[in-house]
Amino acid sequence: MNNSKNKANRTAGATNRMPIEEFADRMGVIMRRMAGAVLSAERNYLARGIITLPQLWILRHIADTGDCPMHSISRNLGIKAPTVTGIMDRLVKLGLVKRHASEFDRRGVLAKITSKGHRILEQIHAERRRTLIEAFSPLSAQERSDYLAILEKVAAYVDARKKKTAQDG
Repeated sequence: MNNSKNKANRTAGATNRMPIEEFADRMGVIMRRMAGAVLSAERNYLARGIITLPQLWILRHIADTGDCPMHSISRNLGIKAPTVTGIMDRLVKLGLVKRHASEFDRRGVLAKITSKGHRILEQIHAERRRTLIEAFSPLSAQERSDYLAILEKVAAYVDARKKKTAQDG
């Protein structure tokens, strides 16, 4: 067996006995490195700091749901209403979202993504896809599948905890 395979096997064996606290510390470092690498490889609105992650989450939520009441953004994303209002003000100013009155509730304000907002989401998606393809291309199809299965399992757990916390609180 060559040296790199020996090292990989020793590392894998060591991580099997790693305390969860050490795992969390190492994951934190790796996640920062990965996020930094992704952002430095991209030139879109998010990577250039023109929009923030919460603005992106809201923009994507509006794109996915269509005309969207402001209160539903707050509820579905777990962001306080005044914060949503401030974020929406910035998205409107950037021309990514429009607000309009609800036909059914005179008090209701709906948010709608603009064509510019759709273009920005498409650009971010395309760049992110290219970046991830490049980052994960050295891995085998099996390694990518295993990695994805673990991430999906963790995401399902996090989503379930978030839902339970929302129901309890």
